[in-house]
Amino acid sequence: MRSHTSIAGGLVVGLWWGALGIAAAVGLTLYFVGVVGAHLRVGDSKGSPPAGVLALVAVGLMGLGVAAL
Repeated sequence: MRSHTSIAGGLVVGLWWGALGIAAAVGLTLYFVGVVGAHLRVGDSKGSPPAGVLALVAVGLMGLGVAAL
């Protein structure tokens, strides 16, 4: 639970400090890719699409952060 708070804080601070926002978006992407993998590993195909969408949103945040630098 603590990782969610630190990643969310990194995204908020990243609004003013771009490098931290990009690092937080990378961490968020890796987190959700792991969540998708965990859902697929246990055979929960209904839980993986929402996590996959959130992973794509994190990739979009990362792309916007890189474009803004």
